[in-house]
Amino acid sequence: MDVLAPINPASLFSAKGLVVVITGGGSGLGLAIASALYQNGAAKIYLLGRRQNVLDDAIKKLESSPSAPKSSSSVLSAISCDVASLDSVSAAVKQIQEETGYVDVLFNNAGVLGPLNGPDLYRTESIEHLRDTMLRDYDGWGQAMAINTQSVVGVSAAFLPLLEAANTRRGWAAGRVRGGPGDPRVTGKGTPREQDKAVLSELGHDEDDDRLAHIITVASVASFMRYSTAGLAYNASKAAAAQLGKILSSILAEWGIRSNVICPGPYPSEMTSHIEGRYGTDQVPQGRMGNFNDISGLALFLVGKGGAYINGTVQLTDGGRAGVFPATY
Repeated sequence: MDVLAPINPASLFSAKGLVVVITGGGSGLGLAIASALYQNGAAKIYLLGRRQNVLDDAIKKLESSPSAPKSSSSVLSAISCDVASLDSVSAAVKQIQEETGYVDVLFNNAGVLGPLNGPDLYRTESIEHLRDTMLRDYDGWGQAMAINTQSVVGVSAAFLPLLEAANTRRGWAAGRVRGGPGDPRVTGKGTPREQDKAVLSELGHDEDDDRLAHIITVASVASFMRYSTAGLAYNASKAAAAQLGKILSSILAEWGIRSNVICPGPYPSEMTSHIEGRYGTDQVPQGRMGNFNDISGLALFLVGKGGAYINGTVQLTDGGRAGVFPATY
């Protein structure tokens, strides 16, 4: 390791040249992530969501911003897509396949709150009241699990061929690469995936850029909290999403595709529009909601060259919330 080599933050934390897909990309954290990558060199960003008008408005907002890069009118694209429908997801994959042929980074960001029984769980005065509160809007669990949890598997699986195509474009060997004979976990002499670095300069990337294709699942600090602030379905579905993100990193290790998880605390979004956003030290020690700097810094780290060695992790961005509630993190 050459500790005297020059370090360029603009290179380490850059989205330059990346093709990115963001589900739930028309608002909230999805839109914030899109803006950060858009401002920092992404070649193409596909915003996926159910509401076409919301996606179109999001693109107009980003393209008209003073922070928008010059000559960037073709970077952002909207695709109407229901992540709970495999047919809808497959149609989006087909369109992206025809337009770019590969995807460097997939953000599983789409999410819903589900039944809102969390706060009332702690206000009940009888066991019957608690029973009724726990069962409130019980039919809404299906949608919450389908969008927050099941779609992590469906969307990730559907995009695997395009993620592998991004790897081969960067000179990586395709297919499954097993660890090798013996026990390389002990000897450190296993069989790594080979990369032809000669293609990197042709793509405008640094010679030391060994990023692999990447799935990033946006779960929630609620994944770990034993206190329900929104609802039991939200806690359960986001806990499952975080676990799936970790499982994917193990399944995909031999296939050269990384998987990491972002677990945000309170951030401004449609889901939190009713919240004032000022917190005591026993709620969010930082005292506020997360902001654009917070999520942008984390997203650029994970997609950039500086995050190439990050795989199978859960990144909390919660202002310390998990540290002051009963939690499992």
